[in-house]
Amino acid sequence: MSEAKSREAGAIWIEPATQVDLDAIVRIEEACFSAPWTRKMLEAELTGNQFSWFLIAKQAQAESTVPGVVGYVSFWVVFEELRIMNVAVAPSARRQGIARRLVTRALEIGCERSASKGLLEVRASNHPARRLYGELGFREVSIRSRYYTNPIEDAVLMESASIGKPAGAAAAESPTSAQVVCSKSTLLPGRCDMMSERAIAEQLRRSSTEFRELEESHHRLDNELAELQKRHVLTPSEELVKKQLQKEKLVKKDKMAELIRLYKQQDDHSTVH
Repeated sequence: MSEAKSREAGAIWIEPATQVDLDAIVRIEEACFSAPWTRKMLEAELTGNQFSWFLIAKQAQAESTVPGVVGYVSFWVVFEELRIMNVAVAPSARRQGIARRLVTRALEIGCERSASKGLLEVRASNHPARRLYGELGFREVSIRSRYYTNPIEDAVLMESASIGKPAGAAAAESPTSAQVVCSKSTLLPGRCDMMSERAIAEQLRRSSTEFRELEESHHRLDNELAELQKRHVLTPSEELVKKQLQKEKLVKKDKMAELIRLYKQQDDHSTVH
């Protein structure tokens, strides 16, 4: 008996999305948002972005052996940063904790890949989402005026600086918090060893011209993006510029991460020998 058939009706599980799931993802997107992503945009995140992760929630159906896609989360993991891009749950499947499970799994993956900071934007009027993110360790840090369209509305920028902290440290800060933290007992060895990576980055700042230039370029791109996002409404050409800046920023981060990985490999090799 297949895994899907063996699950009880109503059971929910999280798994990576594939091209086969795209039709269902588009339907959920269009049902949930007044300014939905297009099919092409969703497909690009699913198949054409090396930094993008796409998870879906599936639910076993009583009347069918084929489970239905009832929600998804799209997010980027680049170096130390995890950015939640989109979270959606089908209207008929809400109030079952699906969004919480999707975001929690996204944070776990970010932790496994050594992310230390989480970022997201949410409509100011979306109070349930703001409450959920707060319960998962995000805090509201700023407002981006008139960021959203259809209708025009402010965005609340939320940030979590707790990804990758030792479980004890997070618990000490907020004993009742539902923050997701890395646990070395459940992840691969070294995945949450953020101190060593930060130390390597500091060493590279002193010794590597290439790393310093990449970091300076990344900061410049970050500032350009911040200035662009201050504008109330972006023109189509400005949207293209924004996407290009985001891609360039991700490329810089990826190259910086590769330098850190190479340094760590060399250091581990010299330690062993």
